Amino acid sequence: MHLTYDATTDVAYLSLRPTRPGEPLGPTLLLEHDRDFPGAVALDFSVEDGRVIGLEFQVASACLPAELLAAAERTNGRGLAQRYDQRVAPHLAARLRSPGSQRRKGGHHVH
Repeated sequence: MHLTYDATTDVAYLSLRPTRPGEPLGPTLLLEHDRDFPGAVALDFSVEDGRVIGLEFQVASACLPAELLAAAERTNGRGLAQRYDQRVAPHLAARLRSPGSQRRKGGHHVH
């Protein structure tokens, strides 16, 4: 397990297992929000095997112990880019490679 913390966005991420470069994540399950809970927690799953990959803690400074965040690897300013690279970019690349992605407006295939 590995914990990272981006203080610029106040988001911590607990990786439960390593992922390969370009391995697509998703779906993400946002756990129910409780007005008494100061943050939000999301579970990331692997597209390939459906297993949990990690947990994202939003407003991490309010819901995780300060000593835990102090010991975490700092990703300040890189956290959002890393999440994009893991969650969005692989899905976009897969769609661009799929045969149905070469469509024009109106739904007609490009030949």
